[in-house]
Amino acid sequence: MLDWKDREAAGYLRASYTGKVMAEGEFHVLIRCPSCGSLAEAWLDEVPTADLTSDSAADAAATGEIEIECETCGNEIPVTITADLAGWQAHLTEDPDAKVEIERLDYSSYDDWLEELQPEPHPRAIFTQAIGEWTSLLHTIGDKRSGVSGINRMLLVQLFSIVEAYLSDAVIKLAFENPAVAKAIVTWHPDLKGERVSLPKVASQPNLVRDTVVDQLRKKTQFHRFEFLNSMLRVAIGHHLLPSDKAERDLVLQSVQNRHYCVHRNGRDVDGNILGGVTVDYLSRLSRSFTAIVEGLAKAIKEIEVQRPSPLPDEILTIL
Repeated sequence: MLDWKDREAAGYLRASYTGKVMAEGEFHVLIRCPSCGSLAEAWLDEVPTADLTSDSAADAAATGEIEIECETCGNEIPVTITADLAGWQAHLTEDPDAKVEIERLDYSSYDDWLEELQPEPHPRAIFTQAIGEWTSLLHTIGDKRSGVSGINRMLLVQLFSIVEAYLSDAVIKLAFENPAVAKAIVTWHPDLKGERVSLPKVASQPNLVRDTVVDQLRKKTQFHRFEFLNSMLRVAIGHHLLPSDKAERDLVLQSVQNRHYCVHRNGRDVDGNILGGVTVDYLSRLSRSFTAIVEGLAKAIKEIEVQRPSPLPDEILTIL
């Protein structure tokens, strides 16, 4: 029985497979149109796969056919895809000698560096350096005559990048180095507190809690969600991230909306009106509030580090 699928949005018209075992993923097929010579491509989310239970390599092979439409001339190009034990090959159905490029895309290795990344050892020093450079830029290129300047909006976004980087690095380092903090985050975090893992997994991964928390913070946490971070840090280390003064707290929380408009709407609100209050004075005040937030958290972390027992040096452990 033929399985016909309409895939015009993916660059091809039809795909037919006869009782095949399918491999799912992202496959890219690239061909030069026989009629006009232009490149044509298709993106597939499944293709036939070889039968690994077969007695011979010849019996393991499987084929399928797709039709790719050339966007330049409209020509419909039949392409045969063959799966064998070595992978996938493709050719023009009407000319088996005319090879077609086919690639299975695998993005997993691009994130490997994140898995190996150690917590930033000096987030406070990096923040100090970055905010100093930002302040120099504010006084040098900031538009002092306007609250709608693109330069000022750019500086606002960069200011958020600096404080978010500090918060991310500082909290990740804290959770990585302090098991009690990691445990408190798991107990509180909406996405972690309901997690269930098997005993064999716990036994084989002694740092499972720490690594799970760090992964959640690094890949899935928005560090400009100050109210979220405030609640998490209050539970984890008893620290209130947000200013106690209401006016300062409102300034910080309302700035998140301005950030959203600058990043996602090119400085326009939902009604299409350009932000008019991003002045140099506003940016200066906001940077002072952010710096105070950083200083408060850095102080709280320092106190925790002082209270935590230092690990024994290797030479003492050897003697013991």
